[in-house]
Amino acid sequence: MTFQNTQPDKIDDERWESALERRRVIERWLEIASPTKELAADFAAKLNCSVPTFYRWVQNFRKDHQTSSLVVGLNRGNKTKQRLHPDVEKIISDVIKNLYLTKERPIRARVVEEVELQCFKVNLSPPSKPTIYRRIADVPAFIATEHRYSKKKAKHLFEPHKGSATTATRPLEQVQIDHTPTDMTLVDPKEREGIDRAWITSAIDSYSRACMGFYLSFGAPSSLSTALCLTQSVLPKEQLLREHKISGNWSMQGLPEKIFVDNGSDFHSAAFKRGCDQHGISLDYRPKGAPQFGAVIERFIKTLNHRSHNIPGTTFSSSHHRGEYDSQGRACMTLKELEGYLLEFIVNVYNQRLHQGIGMPPAAKFEQGFGGNDPRSIVRRPRLPSNQKTFLIDFLPVMTRTVQRYGVRVDGINYYSDILGQILFDGDKRKFELRRDPRDISTLYLYHPEDKTYYELPYRDPSQPPMSIWELRHIKDRMRREGKDQVDEGRIFAGYEAMQNRIAESVASTQKAKKQRRTEKRRMNPHAVQTHAAKPAPAEPRETLSNDDLEFEFDPSMIESEIKIR
Repeated sequence: MTFQNTQPDKIDDERWESALERRRVIERWLEIASPTKELAADFAAKLNCSVPTFYRWVQNFRKDHQTSSLVVGLNRGNKTKQRLHPDVEKIISDVIKNLYLTKERPIRARVVEEVELQCFKVNLSPPSKPTIYRRIADVPAFIATEHRYSKKKAKHLFEPHKGSATTATRPLEQVQIDHTPTDMTLVDPKEREGIDRAWITSAIDSYSRACMGFYLSFGAPSSLSTALCLTQSVLPKEQLLREHKISGNWSMQGLPEKIFVDNGSDFHSAAFKRGCDQHGISLDYRPKGAPQFGAVIERFIKTLNHRSHNIPGTTFSSSHHRGEYDSQGRACMTLKELEGYLLEFIVNVYNQRLHQGIGMPPAAKFEQGFGGNDPRSIVRRPRLPSNQKTFLIDFLPVMTRTVQRYGVRVDGINYYSDILGQILFDGDKRKFELRRDPRDISTLYLYHPEDKTYYELPYRDPSQPPMSIWELRHIKDRMRREGKDQVDEGRIFAGYEAMQNRIAESVASTQKAKKQRRTEKRRMNPHAVQTHAAKPAPAEPRETLSNDDLEFEFDPSMIESEIKIR
């Protein structure tokens, strides 16, 4: 076995001093957490060399961290080794720059062909294939990736991260929230036919990697999606687990110190910002073009979607992986059923199993951060909102209205409560802040700044049914198509009732048609003998479509509050 080494005592003082200076500069370079191409140019200028030469010296030094690796001007080959003609070196360099380092990403063999062609044109002997391959390998990986792919990919692969927004030293110091479409098609609860993919908004505690909460909905993410996800994350979840018959403990709760989000418009909404301000939550936005800052939430989302690939109706992660699979035809879960499935997974699997990144289950890490069961711990329990009943209300979209004799009118519907009579009696003409939950517009919440109280304003006509804002818009669209543009509250509720009647009539007509077909079939074949009486299938549990089929219900009825709701 032989070992190559350059003997320092054989190097003259001038070259050695130059090598020492290069070492000092390169060591400072290696201390930089996230070096950039611009910094490389500055360091190369200090050493009076080109950027590629500087990168080559860095690579040489990294191999053995010896000063002798930075000595230049030595003949490192044997005496019989032939050096390339300078013009040939230039041809290789130009071909690598103008052909290899392009977005077309030609293979190395194509570079060899072009070098041979250019040498032939000027009557020079071409270099060997291994020589050209070595010159290609001398190109720093960062530069090769940047020119052949993109700077973003080069930075992702070869630049050290400046830091991570996931650095947290205690539970609830930072919670990450993000949205993504699920990788599965869902069915409607009535016909059980495939309809669409759902979106999931999820929240992860950066310290423990525990899932704090999530929210499922159809349609693109919105400030409401974020508010409902945050509400579930912060408040106790016992009622939610009972509704879905989940046996387990989801103890993660409490107000986060900071929420870390991307730059989506829903995270910049006035209602969301104001709600965070109200409860002492600071907002931090992910730097653009820096996906590593959302690594924790991205990995969790990927885990959820991989889990859904085992469910009939999955869309897989891409059309390539889906192939000929009929996601629409094989779909089997409603939105509510998927919510229960994910609850079971999060509560009893994800939060309880070993997490490789932290070396323990997320649930145990979360509890450990609060002192666990140690009675000597001085760490307080998670901080809950002082008024849990109004927590969601604080994040709902805001509108303003004056109080009139008929009450308050929003979207053509009148609302009234006794508090409005007092406001009228006082002659208060100002505009009051109103909020409403789009899933159930039967109640408005009026905020009175004098006593800092939310007052519930129900329909002026209490006999009218509750509905969602989406149902109201559907009714208005139908009225507009029929040319009935003028807003009429009575007509709106009549339209809603007519829609329900149409559903009932459709069901009755379908049942009648099926009965007639069975009767006709028996009449046409009266002698048919049924040899095996089929046991009737057990009746499926009835599932009626309501607002909560699309949005899980926030039920704060058991929670006491300091701010009154009347």
